[in-house]
Amino acid sequence: MTFNSPGKTYKAAVDVGGTFTDLLLVGDNGLTALKVPSTPAAPEKSVIMALAEAGGLGVPLIHGSTVATNAILEKKGVKTAFIATEGFKDIIEIGRQNRPELYSLAVEKPDPLIPSDMRFEAGERIGPGGEIISRLTRKDARLLASAVKKHHAGSAAVCLLFSFELPGHEEILLEELEKLGIDVSISSRVLPEYREYERASTTVLNAYISPVMRSYLERLEKGICTREDKADLRLMHSAGGTVSSPTAMKRPVDLVLSGPAGGVIASEWLGNSLGIDQLITFDMGGTSTDISLIDHEVTITRETKINGLPLALPMIDIHTIGAGGGSIAYVDKAGALKVGPESAGADPGPACYGRGTRPTVTDANLVMGRLVPGSFLGGRMTLETKRSIGAFKNLLVGETVEASATATLEIALSHMETAIKKVSLERGHDPRDFTMAAFGGAGPVHACELAERLEIPRVIIPLHPGLFSSMGMLLASPGRDYSHSVIRPLNKKCVNLLKKLFSALEKQAAEDMKSEGFSKSNLKFMLRVEARYLGQSHGVTFTVVELDEADIRGRFEKAYEAAYGHLQPGFEAEIVNAQLSCRARAGDIPVRTHECKTRSKPRPVEKKRMYFGEMVNGSVYNRANLSPAYPVSGPAVITQDDTTTTVPPGWRLAVDIMGNLDLEFMK
Repeated sequence: MTFNSPGKTYKAAVDVGGTFTDLLLVGDNGLTALKVPSTPAAPEKSVIMALAEAGGLGVPLIHGSTVATNAILEKKGVKTAFIATEGFKDIIEIGRQNRPELYSLAVEKPDPLIPSDMRFEAGERIGPGGEIISRLTRKDARLLASAVKKHHAGSAAVCLLFSFELPGHEEILLEELEKLGIDVSISSRVLPEYREYERASTTVLNAYISPVMRSYLERLEKGICTREDKADLRLMHSAGGTVSSPTAMKRPVDLVLSGPAGGVIASEWLGNSLGIDQLITFDMGGTSTDISLIDHEVTITRETKINGLPLALPMIDIHTIGAGGGSIAYVDKAGALKVGPESAGADPGPACYGRGTRPTVTDANLVMGRLVPGSFLGGRMTLETKRSIGAFKNLLVGETVEASATATLEIALSHMETAIKKVSLERGHDPRDFTMAAFGGAGPVHACELAERLEIPRVIIPLHPGLFSSMGMLLASPGRDYSHSVIRPLNKKCVNLLKKLFSALEKQAAEDMKSEGFSKSNLKFMLRVEARYLGQSHGVTFTVVELDEADIRGRFEKAYEAAYGHLQPGFEAEIVNAQLSCRARAGDIPVRTHECKTRSKPRPVEKKRMYFGEMVNGSVYNRANLSPAYPVSGPAVITQDDTTTTVPPGWRLAVDIMGNLDLEFMK
């Protein structure tokens, strides 16, 4: 499925999804796009297959991976040991006393990744000011490492109290464990911040998946390299930048949301191109839906959870739910219809793919006439309508197959509507003020109906929506993020400390980026500070330009009032964490202005019956034949190689000069 030949190829981007693997190649003549089935048992195979088919083996590659995420969700990491300060080895199980469900008396806490028999204690203690209360000797560290080895641990997570103030004891344990061939993650390198539970959880997650990711990346590098030189491979990380493969191997937990992050970066670029600064991104693939909100800038969070476990590294704020085209519809024990989170994935896939037997959201859309069987994947795959009908007959919900398919789609849409409300209404944003950017293989199929439910008046669908996350990877800037706890009252002395700390972080970032081939003159630094009123537990994060007490205080009060709606006059402010974001210039992508192939009024490829509340007569158009001069009104279906766009009654579609589909609700 190639859109145009790239000529000489400069670089490629590949995003591995649960159902399909998406490839974009950048060359002299623009972009080449390709979509191939994913290979969940060995994800690197689909990447190598896509590159080989497109002639991209050996070119620099930017990669978004689900391997880290799946290893955690499926609990397929390595056997890991946890080492804590004496008396604190059970912190990863005790967690915090926060109640996720206020009125539930039977809340089930997530099981820790490390069982009690794999948790060890180090006889040491560092005080909150970095003073040594009880010293860890080299002999004690050696004995502890031997005990971990005897328990056959493949990896170890070390998190000692206040190690972010004085990391020496963790460094000693690192040396002794590595001597025994054990993969080690220490908290003073993974997350040098206070809050020991979140720091421990993040370090454990990193240690748990580190050998898995290293093995995967080594297999991938071997497969994509066509010569003896080392493969030029960069990984998309969850904060929206890219890092080299060796860097990713050291802190693979950064990659947990690498694929969805690409879609948000591409959406920001799309919004800037169109002069839209408020976007809700709607990325629906085969297994999940990812939602994010852009209000003038991408939202970064440090309070992510994966499988219920805290992950306190900087990440693009993305809300993910198990609702995709492959989400399976079933009847539970109580007789209620449910959709997802279980997905048919790439194998066997939805029933209409020819191997699966259970009904999915994709099957529901096919039954309702919203997909064109012979136009799927540019005609490379023909959907089997009879199999979809047969799957819904077995579901036994409703009087007809169409009723069962409609109910399935309604439930899936309600899940996605709730997800959008969580990132908008629940955080003080009115979705009616935003434009929806819809992409992913299944996003354009559902975007208009979902927007109508939320009264979002406008939907933008980019030129290659099924490969839009890969586009974001091409656009992403190389770089990393750094942080360090401060915990000092905001005064002149604290500001001087911040200056020294940011200077040290900039020096570390410059050294790290130099090892990846970027000079300091090519780097851009962004400074952020987390602050709160003295005595509070949680703070607000904001960007700082001038390291000046008055400026920092003013920015803190502005951010605090925006978050909580009031200030605390007379209360002393406290700086909690210093955060530095380092990015290098990404380089230009030769994306040409879209050239419309026709200026005549588009003619439907066919007429067909479609269900939008009732069966109606609709038109099917090929996206390549649409013209900016002639809008299209619903009901209609727009086909293209990487997705299908549905235009319900009451919606009007226009094509802009960049080739995007611009849909507006007219009723």
